Amino acid sequence: MAKNKNNAVMHGMSGKINIVVFRQRNGETIASMIPKEIQGMSPKQETIRLTFKDAARYAKAVITDPALKLEYELRTKPGQTAYNLAIADFFKAPVIGEIDNTGYSGQTGSTIKVPVTDDFKVVSVKVKIENTDGTLVEEGDAILQNDGLHRTYTSTQTNSSLTGDIITVTAFDMPGHASIKQKTM
Repeated sequence: MAKNKNNAVMHGMSGKINIVVFRQRNGETIASMIPKEIQGMSPKQETIRLTFKDAARYAKAVITDPALKLEYELRTKPGQTAYNLAIADFFKAPVIGEIDNTGYSGQTGSTIKVPVTDDFKVVSVKVKIENTDGTLVEEGDAILQNDGLHRTYTSTQTNSSLTGDIITVTAFDMPGHASIKQKTM
């Protein structure tokens, strides 16, 4: 791929001439060979292609929503667009750290703390507590703490039997992807 700076003949050119494709990127003209046509795809390649199509749809939706586009633009790096960042965001689900249940005693007002990160933004974090037999004790939203990393869930129900109970944390990002992590007490 060749980049072209300060060439009056090539400046602003885009399109295809014979086997060379010209593109504009950040005010520069880029020339490259025409992409080769691939004959058939493996199932894994087809899955990736379809996921990329979904990512492109998401990115297009982002740039057509002025508020959302601005949110992405504010996080771009030099040479990056809101569209590019939205595509990258689509491919990375939130990451849930170690669930800290040391503050959870089964009493109303006790807490469960968990660090959750995402390459762009964590939209929400849900916590669910179930008894060993699968019955729901409680569930609700974990609240973002001042450190910008940890979410804390404060219990609203009394839970007398903690042994073997399962805590499930589900985190959602902007594209709507969910990550799930569980811990048995």
